[in-house]
Amino acid sequence: MNSHRLETRWAHLLTKHGSKDASLFSALLYIMRSLVICSTIALAIAISANLVSATVVMRRLIAFTQSPEPDFIYGSLLVVSFTSLQFTRVTCVSLAMYLNERGAGRIRAALVAMVYHKILRLRSLKGKSVGELINLCTNDSQRVFDLCKYLPMGIVGIFICVFSLIASYVILGWTAVLGTTSFIMFYPLQMFLSKLITHFRHRCIKITDKRVRLMSEVITCIKLIKMYAWEIPFSKQIGAIRNQERSVLEKSGYVQSLSTSMLPVVSIMSASFTIILHTSLGYDIDVPQAFTYLALLNATRVVITGTPMAAKAIAETLVAMPRVKELLLMEEIEPIQNKPENLANAIEISNATFAWDKERTSSPESSIASLQQQQQQGEGKDNQQQQKKGEMEKFLDGSSSVVTCLFDMNLVVKKGSLVGICGSVGSGKSSLMSALLGRMVRMNGTIALEGSIAYVSQQACIFNATVKENILFGDDYDEERYAKAIDACSLQEDLDILAQGDETEIGERGINLSGGQKQRVSMARALYSNADVYLLDDPLSAVDTHVGQHIFRHCIKDALQGNGKSVVFVTHQLQYLTDCDYVVLMRDGRIAEEGKHNDLMTKDGEYANLIRTFHMDESEDNNDTLLDTSINHESMTSLDGASHRSLTSSMDENDLRPDLLSSLSDISMVEERKHKGGLIKDESVEARVNRFRTALSYIRACGGFIVAFFMLFLFVLFAFGTIFSNWWLSYWFQQGDGGASLLLSNSTSSAGLGRILDNPDLWLYQIIYVCSVPALILITLFKSVVFTKTTLRATTHLHDEVFNKVVSCPMSFFEYTPSGRILNRFSKDMDEVDARLPFHLDSWIQNMLRMLFIIGLIAVVFPWILIAVVLLVSLFVILIALFNSTITHIKRVDNISRSPWFAHLMTTVQSFSTVHAFGKSDEFMRKFHRLLDENTVPKVMFFMANGWLGFRLDVLTMLLTVTVALCVVFSHGHIPPALAGLALSYATSLLGIFQFIVRLTTILDGHFTSVERIVDYIKNLTSEAPTKIKDYEPPADWPKQGHVKFEKLKMRYRDNLPLVLRGISFEAKPKEKIGIVGRTGSGKSSLGVSLFRLVEKGEGEIKIDDIDISVIGLYDLRSKLAIIPQDPALFIGTIRYNLDPFMKYSDEEIWNALEKSYMKDMVSKLDNQLEAPVVENGDNFSVGERQLLCMARAILRKSKILMLDEATAAIDTETDSLVQSTIREAFSDCTLLTIAHRLQTVLDSDKIMVIDNGKVAEFDTPSNLLADSSSLFSIMVANMTRNKEPKDTGDTASQEGN
Repeated sequence: MNSHRLETRWAHLLTKHGSKDASLFSALLYIMRSLVICSTIALAIAISANLVSATVVMRRLIAFTQSPEPDFIYGSLLVVSFTSLQFTRVTCVSLAMYLNERGAGRIRAALVAMVYHKILRLRSLKGKSVGELINLCTNDSQRVFDLCKYLPMGIVGIFICVFSLIASYVILGWTAVLGTTSFIMFYPLQMFLSKLITHFRHRCIKITDKRVRLMSEVITCIKLIKMYAWEIPFSKQIGAIRNQERSVLEKSGYVQSLSTSMLPVVSIMSASFTIILHTSLGYDIDVPQAFTYLALLNATRVVITGTPMAAKAIAETLVAMPRVKELLLMEEIEPIQNKPENLANAIEISNATFAWDKERTSSPESSIASLQQQQQQGEGKDNQQQQKKGEMEKFLDGSSSVVTCLFDMNLVVKKGSLVGICGSVGSGKSSLMSALLGRMVRMNGTIALEGSIAYVSQQACIFNATVKENILFGDDYDEERYAKAIDACSLQEDLDILAQGDETEIGERGINLSGGQKQRVSMARALYSNADVYLLDDPLSAVDTHVGQHIFRHCIKDALQGNGKSVVFVTHQLQYLTDCDYVVLMRDGRIAEEGKHNDLMTKDGEYANLIRTFHMDESEDNNDTLLDTSINHESMTSLDGASHRSLTSSMDENDLRPDLLSSLSDISMVEERKHKGGLIKDESVEARVNRFRTALSYIRACGGFIVAFFMLFLFVLFAFGTIFSNWWLSYWFQQGDGGASLLLSNSTSSAGLGRILDNPDLWLYQIIYVCSVPALILITLFKSVVFTKTTLRATTHLHDEVFNKVVSCPMSFFEYTPSGRILNRFSKDMDEVDARLPFHLDSWIQNMLRMLFIIGLIAVVFPWILIAVVLLVSLFVILIALFNSTITHIKRVDNISRSPWFAHLMTTVQSFSTVHAFGKSDEFMRKFHRLLDENTVPKVMFFMANGWLGFRLDVLTMLLTVTVALCVVFSHGHIPPALAGLALSYATSLLGIFQFIVRLTTILDGHFTSVERIVDYIKNLTSEAPTKIKDYEPPADWPKQGHVKFEKLKMRYRDNLPLVLRGISFEAKPKEKIGIVGRTGSGKSSLGVSLFRLVEKGEGEIKIDDIDISVIGLYDLRSKLAIIPQDPALFIGTIRYNLDPFMKYSDEEIWNALEKSYMKDMVSKLDNQLEAPVVENGDNFSVGERQLLCMARAILRKSKILMLDEATAAIDTETDSLVQSTIREAFSDCTLLTIAHRLQTVLDSDKIMVIDNGKVAEFDTPSNLLADSSSLFSIMVANMTRNKEPKDTGDTASQEGN
């Protein structure tokens, strides 16, 4: 409801003022107006009561001490009035805080929900990373929370200042007005300091976004980083960004600490200025006047105390809102509303040109304002200038910045037909899918689509849920339909092996499933959805040939087309096109040829040439006793980068960035659930580190006890300075005209002390009183510098420690810990430790020491007050003991409940297209609301509990203040009026200080919960083996030969899980090419896991050039190996940065690697070429292009041992054949281990190894294995050959012309 109100108001402002002038800040103020008004009224009543108490009642009480004959009834009435006013103050302050904090929780949740709603509707993220969005929803929303909490105090302060000026004039005359004015002038000083803080905060946010974004990439791509031994370089990169962040935090910390410390100093300066001016001009002043004026300044200071917080909240909100506004103004996805004119058609595209939104991103090593404009051929530039019909209002700069990549598209898909789309890497096939999903900008032409959509993307979109939940995807369970989906997608055998069948939990991004399993689950989800139109983007590339044929026949042909579904099927495997009703060949973002298979063959064009070449190669391969490879020789001319779409909006499974080596693809891994229950472990809410140990850890991070004690000494010196000035004033008044000592020997009344103006030592008292102020200022400045440097040292140490600990964790930690939970430590928790903890810790130490000094001073004046103090402190301790554990627990729940909606937000961003295609936005929104509410409740409860406790402690403090007032009345004639006035003025200030300290204590306890969570990672996470072992470092040129030997290797993923590798023994001789094949779950990928030591062996050994890899450091091992993964990963940055992140190679070497990977032509046609930006996960490149870039990366590495894990699955067959040729040439000096589903990619290997059930079933040359018709490999080849035999194209279903 709150988010709906905010969205409605924002829409109203957009309509009224336009996107440029509409203010999100105004929208927030509008929906919180009732809250602010009520809270402001309550605060005004509270502070007015306090001011009346200070200026009227207290003055009369002090005057009462000077009266020669005491009237105790009158004095008692004054105490009753004092008590009533103080109780009013306590009650109204608590009410205001309750309103502020409850409302703040609602407004924060409304803003976060509004942001999430917008994310769900976005067409494109325009370069915004997951880390930036999390920062937006956590840190920026916290600024809005603070605004709601502190804004009323800032508003009340303005009116209280006017009242203070009037009261000052009444008390002392015009000199007091000048002094109070100087005090109030602290308001604009605070505003200036707030502007500085805003400036630094704005700079810091940009750096923090960069750090969190890079950290998000590190967490997501941690497997690649580990396998390439890039932990140390990435640590240095994170460290460099952190140093920039630290520099800005340091400057902001100086200003913030100075702002906080100046509050008590300013009141002392104003009092000193006023009294010195008053006495220097010859105006008389007595004790009631002086201490009433001090009480007035103290009462006003309570308001001014809230001013820095209000000003800081306003300033930081003003910084945050433009960032949120930028997101809210981004273009939204436009569902295709038009229906085909011909009722027989499911899809109609006519003369349409489509473009991607141009991304805005920056590289880690440089700031790049926006993505490059891709060079286009022919008509592209003209089309970009045309206004898209029906295009939404362009909020940013009045126009849309796009990169056109699909031109003059004309396509008709008949209802119930199967249309095959083919084309080489970068030809625009996936872009066509995105255009049909509405994720591209339609520059001209028309597009129409009828019916619901199901979408299967090239990289499977898998969620952290059970297998069953992933397939149902929120739909009701239908047993028959579910069973058909399982069977058609060949999943039953996998479910039988999984520990809990379809109830087995899948980790984030499907991390515990193989690539083939993930794709089949994704296909089953689409089939179960029972949609009308199916968009299948190369879904069979990740499965082996036998399974692919099963899915094509039983799922695509029978279950989909057989039931009248319309299917658009993108594929690189041409053997399936003969069974398609219609074939479309794409090249350079255009439809090059289209028609029925037979017609295209008759036409004798490019498509026919490809098919003939394919059969020619097939024949040649058969003559060589290898295999009918059915290679589809497509043109390579489209590798010019036509698919270089600048879009993060195609955030489907491509954005899931699956880990680069499917180490957990082996079925046994999932048996974790059988032994330990759920895959993802819940984060414990119990205290893992007690509060004392957490504080000790923080002190050690600050530099140790010596540094901490020195810092505490400076705070004590500061607190003493704030008390000394007023004590000296009291002492000055006790001296009267210089004969005070004589008079005091007879009476404590002030009647005979005389005027202080007549004291011959007046100048001495004035000088000391004045000099105390600059001395206090110097102490303040020094303290601020030391405190800021000390706390920054602590935060830097904690950040570096937790980062190093996390990146050194074994892969199991990342597999079972949601990335949102890890990122929570580096975003929200680090923000708490960086910015919020030092701010509140500074205030807490200042006020705590001030309170102790005040109680000590009161005890000196009224020693028997210690009895009341002891009783009240006892009650304090009991109350705090009763509720502190509860409050701490609530804060822990707040921190822990934040991670689930973090993870849900990440999942949403990473699965954009799938969520939209299946129409699940509302379900995702409802889940987010539930998770956000589960986090908002403990957050608000935390502050409500603080308020409940604070009110009761305030009542106890009020009793202490009333006790002091009673002592003043009933000790008449025994205590000098000056001391009585000093004690009473300080006693009234205790009321605000006590509650403030209690609130700060609980807030600090919450901040230290973040410290505890970070320290928990530092102390309790398990690390991998050392990166280097001094006594076992291999030679610098190791390995020289690349001789790999596995001897009886056994490996399990956990101690209580069954073996995955069961005594693997084989030998790869130097420069030998080994092809590794086997069914899903047989253990193929586990060989790579063992080789890279991502999981340590159980028994046996692996030797490389006769060195046991288990005795050397991980860096020494992994830095000498290379891998080209099945699921390619690119980092935010540039092409150069992705190929050579640490600047080791020359341009010539990089271009040579690109040429060998067939990416040189495409990259050379991009603006900035090697410096062309790459967005998060490389989403402005097709999956095939990403795989080729990963190959170029491996070529540059020049390792002696290379592993290819189905590295060309997303590449068309002709490019694959060329790449295989490159592999043979570029890696001729390497020992090559190739894991493959496409058997033709390993047929020219020196040896073939068939893995079955974790054992080497067969290991011999291809010719020997094929010669044995009973061998597993021979059977696999025979099945594939049989499946790939040309079909009788005359039997294919016909389709009407396009």
